Amino acid sequence: MQGFLLAGVLGLHKRNVQANHILALWVALLSVDLLGQIYYAENIYKQYPEFIGLTNFLPLCYGGFLFLYVRSLTLAKPLRWHDSIHFAGFFIGVLLNLPALLQSSAGKLRLVEHIIASRVPWHFEIVDLFMPLYATAYAIFSGILLWRYQQSADSSMSVLPRLRWLQRLLIINMIIWLVVWISTLTPVIYIKIDNQVIYLLVSLLIYIMGYTSLHQPDIFAAVKENGIKYGDNRLPDDLRGQILTVLEQHMRDHSPWRASNFSLVQLAENTGIASHHISQVLNDHLGQSFHEYLNQFRINAVCQRLREPQSQNLLDLALDCGFSSKSSFNAIFKKHTNQTPSEYRKKVQD
Repeated sequence: MQGFLLAGVLGLHKRNVQANHILALWVALLSVDLLGQIYYAENIYKQYPEFIGLTNFLPLCYGGFLFLYVRSLTLAKPLRWHDSIHFAGFFIGVLLNLPALLQSSAGKLRLVEHIIASRVPWHFEIVDLFMPLYATAYAIFSGILLWRYQQSADSSMSVLPRLRWLQRLLIINMIIWLVVWISTLTPVIYIKIDNQVIYLLVSLLIYIMGYTSLHQPDIFAAVKENGIKYGDNRLPDDLRGQILTVLEQHMRDHSPWRASNFSLVQLAENTGIASHHISQVLNDHLGQSFHEYLNQFRINAVCQRLREPQSQNLLDLALDCGFSSKSSFNAIFKKHTNQTPSEYRKKVQD
């Protein structure tokens, strides 16, 4: 009941909305999963066998929820339909065991008796081994996301919070899955960790994460608050410098300028910074528009490639670095370097 209440509060929370909605759904499913544990532990399944197996594969979606939660907090990246790929493990687990799930009530009761007698079907054993592997992989991916975010946050005078609380929770999560691995791989005669102990640890982790998340400020609120605070929508110099640092690191790490259709809206979504603030920072600090800013990265990449002895032909090189046509490439290159691409190549390779 506490879990369902927490899920409702997270769903109605006004800060970090997308991240808290993801966490709310995760907490709600965990609460259903915990009801499933009571269902088996108290032998309720003998009275209502038709529900056997309905919650068994829910843990296969927890890794996806963790990853999307961390991504929403650190990148403010909106959810897309293709993000359902992060729940592929859950769907695979259900499909592998679909015949068992569709059995009659009597068949399900026999299945439980076989499992209690340690005659576990092969498809159940596969899921039991796959579950910790899948969750551990997503724990690592989530840790990498947070580490990259903290690299940006630790840059000079960054306004972004470091999310140390989330780092500690991810470490605890890894410890929990280490316990699961020990229980799975170590012979029973040496160690046997009760399934309910694992559920207790996971429940504590997710509930602590939920209650902690409720007390967090909007992760990218510094930009929003300063935009409201300054009546003319002008950001202070130090904040503009911090935003520029985040932009520069994103452009270096991900090279989005290689896509010819990359837009200001996409950059805003990727970094969690309002598009009008990005435009203001580029104009005030660099004296450039967004497209001029992109083209500078593209020209720098082209110049670096032209210095190579066996560089590509000019059109292929231009397209590979984000230019949409040879004519626009030639015009922009000459504007930036006062030379044509051919002249530049000849000069640097002579």
